This record gives sequence, C-alpha cells and structure tokens, in this order.
Amino acid sequence: MLKKAWASLLAVIFILTIAPMNTSANEAFLDALEEDLKATHYDYKEGTAKIIKEETLRHSNGNEVVAAVVELDTIRDGLFITRKTEFHYFDATEGKILTTAELAEVEGAGDFADANIDMLGQKVIYWLPVLILLLLIAIPALILFVVVPRFYSTSSYMNPVYEKNDNPR
Repeated sequence: MLKKAWASLLAVIFILTIAPMNTSANEAFLDALEEDLKATHYDYKEGTAKIIKEETLRHSNGNEVVAAVVELDTIRDGLFITRKTEFHYFDATEGKILTTAELAEVEGAGDFADANIDMLGQKVIYWLPVLILLLLIAIPALILFVVVPRFYSTSSYMNPVYEKNDNPR
C-alpha cells in the first residue's frame, strides 16, 4: 500500500513538472515581447511579462498571428509598482511583434480586442510605499517615546538634589 502511494505521489510530481513547459512559439513570442517592452516602456521590469490569454489569427498574407492579453509590471523610481494588462500581437511566421498600423490587415484582431476589452487595465501595488511611510513614522516615534526619556529624565536627574537640600515638594 505504501509503495503504491509513493509511486502515485511521484507520478503526480512528475506530471506537474512537465505541464508548465511552453511551446517554442510561446517562447519566441515572449522573447520578442521582452525586446519590444524594453523599447516601449522605459520603466518595464524585465521578466514579468506573462501571457494570460491567447488566440491564433490569420494575417491577410497568410501568416499566423498570435493575439494575446499580456500582464506586465512597471517600476518607477524603484518604489512605485504598477501591474498593467495590455494587448500584444505577434506574427509567428516572421517572428516579430506587430504594430497597431499592421493590425488592420489581421482578420479578427478587432473581434479579439472587443471580446477581451474588460481584461485591460492597470493596478498600483501600494505595499512598498506604505511600508516606507510606516517606517518613516515608526522610527522617529520609537526614538521619541523610548530612547529620549531614558537619556533626559529630569525627575530622576533632580532627585538627588531635592533629597540633599531637604526641599519640600
């Protein structure tokens, strides 16, 4: 019984490691997309582009075109992270990313865009700026309420003087 369970577990792990492999067309698309994003987005974070949805279309000259909804991250000033979702079109025959002007000759590009328009958008990731602001408030507060009273406690400093002079309080 234990051997069967162990063999089943190893089979599941083996299948799960093979499943995420990309086809060569997706790898070529992602490579071309990385180069295009570096050129068009000055704040693009390398390696964050991932294909959410894709569809194969035909160009008027017979080339195969891959239309995809791509999610990518941009980082400004090393602090503000924005996650964007955009449309990108890849000519698989020629191995290049298509421009907007070249989409006029692709059959079904407008239908793909209309069907997936609700997936587009951008979202700002706020955890890093909020963390830095909290640290900017917490560190001075810690110094003010914990460290400073220990160094400049006037009551403990003046106690020997009051006791020596027998001053009433």
